[in-house]
Amino acid sequence: MGLPAHSGTSLARYTFCTLLLWLGTLHPAVLAQSGAADSTEPAPVSTASSPLRRGTNEFGAWTGYSPFSFVLKGTSKGRQLFLLNLQYARTLLATRPVSLKYTAEVVPVAFEIQPTQKFIVDGKLLINPDGTIYGIGATPIGVEANFGPKKVQPFFSGSLGFLHFSQQVPILGSAQFNYTIDIGFGAQMFLRPGRSLTFGWRYHHLSNNDQAHLNPGIDSGVFFVGFSVFKAKHE
Repeated sequence: MGLPAHSGTSLARYTFCTLLLWLGTLHPAVLAQSGAADSTEPAPVSTASSPLRRGTNEFGAWTGYSPFSFVLKGTSKGRQLFLLNLQYARTLLATRPVSLKYTAEVVPVAFEIQPTQKFIVDGKLLINPDGTIYGIGATPIGVEANFGPKKVQPFFSGSLGFLHFSQQVPILGSAQFNYTIDIGFGAQMFLRPGRSLTFGWRYHHLSNNDQAHLNPGIDSGVFFVGFSVFKAKHE
């Protein structure tokens, strides 16, 4: 016996009602999944990321002054040192705890300021005249580590280089060409995108590495301030 002509419509209506009841039972999960799938709100962006990015190229300049010299590795006293450095830096590593940079600098202006001093050298009196001696140089090998992701980042730095002066430094009988090493610390303040201010202190050592008859060397404590412009690499 065949089904009545309207039985197909009744079966479809019954199936549709059953499906609605089943969806009603599961509606919390369904709505939750639907809301997650259809949400168009952007994910929150972290505001604590560092202004530095891997591959950032940074160009800047800093100037520093040491009002006196002290005896540590070198033995020369009473020296003042003025430096003007042009710096290039590239960020090699950038993480939340630390950012690591390679740095290289050109030193177009260096002044060693000295008083008149008397020394006994090889049993003879040596009078070293006072004056301001001009030098130039470079520090091609340097590293800097910035700490933290904030807009003010403390850092430690170190570099190796050289300075060539117009006269023998630090005394007559030493050398015009001297090697340099410095180790420093400070803070870099990111004022706005692409601009930063740095300040700090560096231990600066200068000597000729016994390439001349005399090698007293100079140890200086250089207070410095600098300014940088950079463009972060877009990730």
